[in-house]
Amino acid sequence: MKWDWEEKKPHGLSKEFKNREMLWLWCRIEENGYRLNASLVSNVTSRANHLIASIADHETVGSLSNYQDKCFSGRLDDSEFKWISYHDERLVHWLLEMIWGHYLPVVPAVTSFDQSVLAPKERIELAFDLSDVPLKVKKEAMLYLRQTWSTLIEVDPSFDWVDKKDEGQCRWLVDEIRKSDFSPCISPDLNFSVDNEGRFLLAVNAFDRSGYPLKFKKSVLGELKTKWGRRERKTTAEKMQWNISVRPATQQYIKELAKTKKMSMGELIDSIVAEEMKRRG
Repeated sequence: MKWDWEEKKPHGLSKEFKNREMLWLWCRIEENGYRLNASLVSNVTSRANHLIASIADHETVGSLSNYQDKCFSGRLDDSEFKWISYHDERLVHWLLEMIWGHYLPVVPAVTSFDQSVLAPKERIELAFDLSDVPLKVKKEAMLYLRQTWSTLIEVDPSFDWVDKKDEGQCRWLVDEIRKSDFSPCISPDLNFSVDNEGRFLLAVNAFDRSGYPLKFKKSVLGELKTKWGRRERKTTAEKMQWNISVRPATQQYIKELAKTKKMSMGELIDSIVAEEMKRRG
């Protein structure tokens, strides 16, 4: 994809100088005394146009070439980041924790703007790009992340019994994690998740952060699976078939509401009655 601002780039910056490099340049020229508008940094187009306008009357072809040489000389190639799926919220959350938690020799650089306004991809790349550690160290850090992640996801088959669409199960799982040895490993950023995706992320992220051996993780998940199975069997045994007559419109509304809440009709009625009993005290 080609951006309109790429045609406006001043001489000294080649066609290889794109979004990633422009963000790096923003940070570097601010270090050299430029005062840039931080409200424009989160958008690729506004960032690039503002940067181009800011350097137009102050940088020469030679000085920009020097910036470019420095940018490309100490950075990882794009291919080093290709293993990262930025659609995988679990992976992205873990990577940002590894960088911002100072678990690597590559640490987030200090910038004049709040880096949380950037996309995760930009934040991760920028940490590596702005780091002053040798290129060899950056490559080793990236290899460590990749190898560690490949080990962490070995636990995934042990989560196959968890239904992310089942709110009751996801809430139960979070409660069990909070009572387990994994409780101290829950990320503060995820501690108050409000949907099933967030609850599942809380659980699996706690396992990612724990540092416990894979065998122990699998054992705990096996115990939770068994415990959930017993709970479900008991719940099923306690349920009874009950036929009631309602208007067709009411039945249709119950079906639609249950579908929206991703529940069965019986679960929906149970929850409505429970809520009413709770309200009455």
